[in-house]
Amino acid sequence: MSDKPTISVKIINTEDVIFEGLVDRISSFNEMGAFDVYPMHANFISIIGKKLALYNKHEMIKELEFEQAVMKVKKDIVYIFLGIEVLFMDE
Repeated sequence: MSDKPTISVKIINTEDVIFEGLVDRISSFNEMGAFDVYPMHANFISIIGKKLALYNKHEMIKELEFEQAVMKVKKDIVYIFLGIEVLFMDE
């Protein structure tokens, strides 16, 4: 077993759990551009889009493409909610 820090990830759509497991990096996009989440990342919530890639030991283990999702990061636990339409007041 590795002592390398990991992130617990759970990806959920409106019907099922798409992925649940440990990764060492998450890559995605938000309104500011591309970003990565590593172990010990700051806590945040973001609307993400385009795609999401999960990595473990420098290898991509899963990639998803979608229009929009919500990502919640807190204390090395990440929830990603797919199939959620986010509306803005200025739209």
